[in-house]
Amino acid sequence: MIYKDAIDREYSCLHISGPTSNLNKIRLATGLLSTVLVETPIAQKPSITFDTKTIFNGVLAFMVSVFAASPSFAQEVQSGTPDFRLEEVVVTAQRREQAIMDVPISITAFTEEQIVDARIESIEDYFDTTPNIFVTAGATRNGNNVTHSSLGLALRGVSNIGGDTSSFGIYLDDFNISNGTLNPHLIDMERIEVLRGPQGTYFGRNASGGVLSINSNKPDKDFYAKAGIDYGRFDTAEAQGVVNVALSDKVFARIAGKWTVSDGHLENVNPSGDGNGYNHKALRASLRFLPTDDLTVDFSFNFANENQEDVGVVHTGLVGGFVNSICFPPVVCPTDSDIGFYPANDDKFNHNDPLRVRNEYKIVNGRVVYETEMIILTSITGYLESDFHRGGDLDFSSVDFLDEPRNDEKRKTFSQEIRLQSNYDTSLNWTIGMVYAKDNFDETELITFGAENGFGLPNGFVIEDRTFDQKITSWAGFGELTWEVTDRFSLIAGVRYSHDSIKRDESKSEFSSPFSFVNGKRSFDDISPRVAANFAMTDDINVYATVAKGWKSGGFQLDAFRQRSDFDEETLWNYEVGFKGMFYDDRLRANLSFFYIDWNDVQVRSGIFGITNTGAVVSFSGISNAASASSKGIELELLAVPTNGLELGFNLGYMNAEFDKFEGANTNYGTVDLSGKSLPKAPDWTVSAHGQYRFPVSGPWEAYLRAEYSYTDETFNNVNNIAAVTAGLDPFPFLAGSFDTLNLRAGIETDKYRLAVFVENVFDSDHFTSSYDFGFVNGAAVYPVYRMWGIQASVKFY
Repeated sequence: MIYKDAIDREYSCLHISGPTSNLNKIRLATGLLSTVLVETPIAQKPSITFDTKTIFNGVLAFMVSVFAASPSFAQEVQSGTPDFRLEEVVVTAQRREQAIMDVPISITAFTEEQIVDARIESIEDYFDTTPNIFVTAGATRNGNNVTHSSLGLALRGVSNIGGDTSSFGIYLDDFNISNGTLNPHLIDMERIEVLRGPQGTYFGRNASGGVLSINSNKPDKDFYAKAGIDYGRFDTAEAQGVVNVALSDKVFARIAGKWTVSDGHLENVNPSGDGNGYNHKALRASLRFLPTDDLTVDFSFNFANENQEDVGVVHTGLVGGFVNSICFPPVVCPTDSDIGFYPANDDKFNHNDPLRVRNEYKIVNGRVVYETEMIILTSITGYLESDFHRGGDLDFSSVDFLDEPRNDEKRKTFSQEIRLQSNYDTSLNWTIGMVYAKDNFDETELITFGAENGFGLPNGFVIEDRTFDQKITSWAGFGELTWEVTDRFSLIAGVRYSHDSIKRDESKSEFSSPFSFVNGKRSFDDISPRVAANFAMTDDINVYATVAKGWKSGGFQLDAFRQRSDFDEETLWNYEVGFKGMFYDDRLRANLSFFYIDWNDVQVRSGIFGITNTGAVVSFSGISNAASASSKGIELELLAVPTNGLELGFNLGYMNAEFDKFEGANTNYGTVDLSGKSLPKAPDWTVSAHGQYRFPVSGPWEAYLRAEYSYTDETFNNVNNIAAVTAGLDPFPFLAGSFDTLNLRAGIETDKYRLAVFVENVFDSDHFTSSYDFGFVNGAAVYPVYRMWGIQASVKFY
């Protein structure tokens, strides 16, 4: 019998009792799967309508039917001793090693085995299976494309709509690297944790929307080596390797690296370039020193070099009014109609001068942990340095109309964290700490007219010459107390005080005008609390409630009148209740959470191009606090092992995220009222499911088959996209349509050897997640998603 009384009233969850037959259960489950997966023919655009009641009823029925239909299930229920079960997942979301079921936070975690089986290599891969998270597939890996708002990610609808600091943190071994890269190379990973909602107490700055915590494998005493090669479509090849050695009985070293090259999936039909191919190299070297039984010292160095042949995008031919107004012969908009426009053309572009991208980052991380029977003292020192360069054709066409000779960004981050926490068996557990951090960001950008500009201006005439230098210095102190009131009930209270000091120098000249300058300082202070309650209904079922504040400091910039314009800090409050449970002798894990986010003084970046009454062309990208927003929704995660070797997973996210008030939004499509409109990168529904079956083949050989399905609802990329549709333009391509994908994987392996094949996006679902509204002479552009296939082989040495 299954009882879900706590949420029956609103969501009508399933009750099963009495002599319901396995056949009827299977029929009900099959009905759900046919509705979700094959409602429309594969050749058509997916048009799936999700109903909360149907989802809950069907998914729970499906899980129950699989268990009930399993021949071994009845035997093991009688004996009470199943020989297979889900492994306990340990996370460090609260800076302690804890079972994921005991942490009152909505967490999706990926273990090392799951990372390998699902071929998780980048940020898009693990977000595909995480509820209420959206990431745009972009033209470059590092996420720095042509416009600030073109690429990014959102957690529960919270994204970097504007501001100079991030709304989410990306942590590599407890060091925040979001200032240098949005998409670190995943080499030799131990675990990935996705924490949804504000994580201010422990992660502080850049954590109002959530945190991605990436943990690498550490050196140990045992010799280990692994070498692997991959080859796939578009001549994509990768070589990777790991070596772990003991240098002495107290010093261990580990080196991991990979090298990936590809021709890319787009073709530049112009003789000047080959396409959007890339060459990526990444390396991590780690050292562990154990001077005493109580002291552990870890040091790591991460390096990555990324080279992109061209920022390849496919144009739609939909040219905006402003672009048309500045198209003079020999420029005719759109200009490259001979190769066709998306969706008729989904793999070709015509660039007379490729827009090449180079990105490089170095990350140094030192971690010292001193542990006794009473306390744990942790020191984390991190340094990051990244260099980004982009240069070449900026009109994205065969015409020499607009060039970007340089866009250079240099970023540096240093941080030092000291943390002290209790380590004894008591009803009160505490953590206190402090953090110092400094971020430097320097940028220079030069944009010029080409020889075929149509204005009669000389080749190289300066459109924009900009320099930008910003330093953010942060101090923070934090503490958290956990009181185990009873064996089953605990209370958590935490708080963080933050101080950000911002110093900014900016200069800008447009169309050879005199330079305008802005410089100065601003400081911001904040207190962000977090309270949570956790109740263990049984040894296997927990319910929790939490309230937490998120915060992002403000800043200032040059405004449209070339004056200093300040914007203030933004805040949000996240209210959440959740349920975590293990069932059927640890063979079914269920996580369910409900959340509501109240987001105030939202920092919004507006990009505007226009012509003044004197005929001068001006551009402006500024930030304001003109909006308030909210997001509310539900997240469900199910993972089951109904029989030996079989794993089934299902994830569902639903949210309603919108601007509550956003009157007078300044956009490329005029001043519009976006109140009540959806937030960017906030699809209503995100759904994923997977099934994997392992079985013996011969001797030590074991095979596995795996299928992955995901569905993402329609969504906008940025504020300009929303404004375009609000102003009456056709939703295409400003609204990225809903899509679903299917991935298939199969492999054979022993403890030493592994051979696997894969096909991703099996049915070549014709869709895009990134739409670039800047347009230029060929109109708005998209970055199509494509089918990928390949083979992988690896060998291990012990």
